[in-house]
Amino acid sequence: MKTLVIFFSLVLTLTVRAQEPNEIMYQAYLQLSKSLWVKALDIQKAEAAQSPNDFQTQLKLAYAYSSLLNGSMALNDEEFFDEYLSDAKKHVKKLVEKNPQSGEAAAILSSIYGNEMGYSPMKGMTLGSKSNSLAEKGITLEPHSPLVWRVYANSKYYTPKAFGGDINEAIQAYEKCIAAFEAKPEQVKNNWMYIDTMAFLGQVYKETGRTADAIRMYEKALTVEPNFLWVKKTLLPAAQRNMASE
Repeated sequence: MKTLVIFFSLVLTLTVRAQEPNEIMYQAYLQLSKSLWVKALDIQKAEAAQSPNDFQTQLKLAYAYSSLLNGSMALNDEEFFDEYLSDAKKHVKKLVEKNPQSGEAAAILSSIYGNEMGYSPMKGMTLGSKSNSLAEKGITLEPHSPLVWRVYANSKYYTPKAFGGDINEAIQAYEKCIAAFEAKPEQVKNNWMYIDTMAFLGQVYKETGRTADAIRMYEKALTVEPNFLWVKKTLLPAAQRNMASE
């Protein structure tokens, strides 16, 4: 009986380990699933609790928080966002303070501020310059990180032109983000940010009149993930209709 208990305990442990947070977040993104976002975050919280002084483990938790908050935007669920915002900011601010040379930590905090402004545009008066400064710090410190380029791209895209926004710089940064992902193929597997960046770049291409480039980017995203329904059902057909009418 004791042997049987140990066996089932081992199976359970292996099953939990097999559920990698990145894979769970990827499915959360594709399925627009709050429960999967929370599941991934809870796994990272447990790992962070076991290694409170390990920077990489704490950075993974920061990324999980940021990913969940970003996921709330797609769900258009401000209540879900607010539920996790305070803990997310507390954790990431502490991480930035303790690790001032981490470009990725700075970028994650910038992203959280950006999402906060997305729900409450008036906060741009106090958070805008902070978010932009952190985004710029990210690419200065870690210019080979796809995460920092994605955050910088968003900063340039969503910031009004009068305050430093630049859609052409945003395009270049989105392109650099994708290139940085693809420089290390292991980074693109089950990575929600990789396919999301392709979707965003396609939209910005279309916005600037580069419809053919948008279609190619959407088709590339579907090659990576055939079940990317946002692209398959909405973005690509819209771009194709636009191309046909030009």
